[in-house]
Amino acid sequence: MKHLKEKGFTLIELIIVMVIIGILTAVVVPRFLDLSEAANKSACKENQAAVESAANIGYANNALAGTAAYPNDIATMVSDDLLEEVPTCPSDGAAYSYSGGASGDGSCQCAGANQSDHNN
Repeated sequence: MKHLKEKGFTLIELIIVMVIIGILTAVVVPRFLDLSEAANKSACKENQAAVESAANIGYANNALAGTAAYPNDIATMVSDDLLEEVPTCPSDGAAYSYSGGASGDGSCQCAGANQSDHNN
């Protein structure tokens, strides 16, 4: 009787591959999480800058109409078509707050749980 040579991997080869995959996972996952947090912070700052830019455009529109004033809040900016929608923080979905000022000192703040990390 002829014995066919069986093809396949030995148990030790499979274990070695699993150990290598485990080591790679242990190295890559923490770096990925750090990058995700940094990306969320950057996106939050970009959202704040977009709100502040919309407020400046609102001021310019109001000045052309004869009443030089900043929008009062983000909802006003959305209703005036300065923003498409009320932006939310990418980290936790919290809404932003905007306090307009007649003198142009308005600012946008992240109301999220990590607001000290996100606000300008």
